[in-house]
Formats: sequence, structure tokens, C-alpha cells
Amino acid sequence: MLLRTFCIVFFCASLIGCVGTDLINDAGTITQARIEIVPGNVAIQTNNIIRFQATYYDSLGQPVPAVLFHWTSGDTSIATIDQTGLALGRNLGQVMIYASTQDLTSEPALLTVVADPNQVSRVVVMPDSARLNVGESLQFMATALNLKGEVVDGKRFHWRSSDTTVARIDTLGVIKAVSPGTVEIIASTEGLNSRPAFLEVMGQSRAGMFTRNPATSYNVAGTATLEQSQDGGLILNFGSDFSCSNGPGLAVFLSGNNRVNSNSLNLGNLKSTSGAQSYEVPETVQLTTYDWVIIHCVPFNVTFGYAQLQ
Repeated sequence: MLLRTFCIVFFCASLIGCVGTDLINDAGTITQARIEIVPGNVAIQTNNIIRFQATYYDSLGQPVPAVLFHWTSGDTSIATIDQTGLALGRNLGQVMIYASTQDLTSEPALLTVVADPNQVSRVVVMPDSARLNVGESLQFMATALNLKGEVVDGKRFHWRSSDTTVARIDTLGVIKAVSPGTVEIIASTEGLNSRPAFLEVMGQSRAGMFTRNPATSYNVAGTATLEQSQDGGLILNFGSDFSCSNGPGLAVFLSGNNRVNSNSLNLGNLKSTSGAQSYEVPETVQLTTYDWVIIHCVPFNVTFGYAQLQ
């Protein structure tokens, strides 16, 4: 009888350790709030108009309705814009268009004002964003388009990097990652610039600070670092400042977002709820494959906390 009572108490205690399983499935990836403008790269003829639209996304990536935006033009001699997002092309050239709220400003949209619909009116760079490790290279491609969206062949492009100490790009659009950081890549032809493409150059390690999952009451804190080991592989290290609430079946995952799903990688059981510890990472994983480290209660499908790797 005593043994049976002990087993029941132990089971209940384990169950209490992961209460809240229904909440985590509703939690989205936590990011920075942002404003997005569409179209992002567009051209019009002089004295023509075009309407821009802006959307405010909260920290969970959800659009927020009924937000009032303040619209501005980077050069009103080229194009003006009213507070409904309606822009008027006044003179030839390129101008950045911004939408803002009280606490946030969008990345700019690029508006080009041209006279001839058959001339180059837009330069498009692909990919529009990328990640490289130090020492790696990548080919960027540029395309010239007229006002109708047709390709204008035979154009040569001038390439430039916003910071050559981070990444250098040659005349053919091949970029070489030099040191950790973020750069903008721009291609130009006939005096017209592309909208910037963004390149993030990773170092030999990525680190992040654990935060608790706000959908639960469990605490996770401390530092997680994904770095190259001496044999060239990867290892995940928790710092001496690491701490985590107790719970049954706690495991360490790498994931593309702050949720455990079918694409997440289980590195094994959590070795300790406090202090420094290390986890080997399979050879197939690269430094940029995953962006999040997650502490997850497997039996009850509850995420205790996570760290976003930067």
C-alpha cells in the first residue's frame, strides 16, 4: 500500500512539473516588431502616382490592424508622399520612402522616377538576403528592368559593399566574407541603384541568452554558445550562469524558431539544471543551420525556455 501511494505521489509531482502543455502550442516565434512597405522597389514616370501600403507586425510576427502611419519622402524634389501613402513623381531620380509610427520606422522602399518607360527603371539583386561564414563566397546576380517589368539586356553593373572590412564584392558580383558583421550589397547601372540586399557574416561561434517561455511559469536563464571545436565540428556550450527549473524529461533542442517541431534537432537529455555543460552536435549541422536553442519537456510537450543565437 505504501509503495502504491509513493508511486502515485511521484507521478503527480512529475505531472505538476510540466503543467501548461496547452499554452505552448499557441506561442509564436518572438522577433522584433517591424513595419513592412509594399511595393518595396518600384518605378513610375514623372507626374504619375503610386500608392504605398504599410503593415505593422508585432513581436510574434502577427499583423496589427488599424495602425496610423506617418509617411515621409527622403527627397521631396524627386517625389512627394501624402499621409495616405500616395506618392507623386516630380523629377527624375531615386528616393527612399519611409513609414513610421510613434516608436518604429520601416526599412525604406525605393521609388525611382523615370521619363522613358523603356529605359532601365529598376535594378533587382538576388538573393535579397544571405548568410555566410568567414571565408565563404557567394554569387549575387543583378537584373535591369524597364517600367513594364521587362528585362533590359546588355547592362553592366557596378557592385559595392557598405563595409569592405566585413565583406568584399568583385566586379562580377562574387562576394567574399571577411569578418563577422552585417553589410548591404548594392548593384547599380546607368546611375540607378538596386534596393540593398543584406548579408550577415558569421564568425566561428554564435551565442544567445536564455529567456523563459512567457506562456509558462518555468524559468530558464544563462548563456548558450554554438561554436567550432578543435576537430572542426560544432559543440553547444552552456555557461556557468545557466539555470533551469526542474522537470521530467528535459531535453536540449536546436531549432529554426523558438518551437520544437519535426525539423528540430534533439541533442539529448539536459545534463544538469544549473552550471556549465556541453553537447556534441552532429557533423551534418553547420553554424547557420539553426537559430534557436530550446529547453523542452518532452513527455508533456512544454518548452521551458529558449535562446536565440546571434
